Amino acid sequence: MPRPVPVLAGRVVTLRPLDPPRDAGDYYEWNLDLQMHLWTGNRVLASVEEARAELERFASMGDLTTWAVVDSATGRMMGRFFVCLARREGRLVAGEGNRIARPFWRMGHNREARRLVFRYVFETLGAGCIETECWADNANSRLSILAHGFTLVQQRTEHNPKHGKPMTKCLFTMSREEWRRLYAAAPGSQS
Repeated sequence: MPRPVPVLAGRVVTLRPLDPPRDAGDYYEWNLDLQMHLWTGNRVLASVEEARAELERFASMGDLTTWAVVDSATGRMMGRFFVCLARREGRLVAGEGNRIARPFWRMGHNREARRLVFRYVFETLGAGCIETECWADNANSRLSILAHGFTLVQQRTEHNPKHGKPMTKCLFTMSREEWRRLYAAAPGSQS
């Protein structure tokens, strides 16, 4: 059974539970952009109904907390964000991933969404660290992850099915202590 998904409200975005009938049109529209799929295992969706089915699948996954990222100015879904939890060596670890529609890149939406999620992960869920990963050649994601305060902790070679060859994948982490140091003193911080 899926966990309850809290609403996390900021100035630029609101993260709310997925609403597949309401979100399917927006989700389908921004997933038509081929650049959104270059570095992911995702593909262009064939229809609004397929978009709705994918959102329903995400919403039903009990091991994920998945939000619709909604642009405050328009009220439209312009991304999705997820968190999964695992206990390792007695420590709660959160993994995160997100997709933000390309028209909203470099406009502060991802930054605010991450800050809202970081606060939820560390303060509400009590995680000791949060992890994320990306392909090393995905410069936009790699630089964004580093700019949000993550530290590169591992690089490994994996087969990239989208590119059909072995490539370097990077793993990044941020501890609760690093989050406090980076975000607690920031102007307008959510911590």
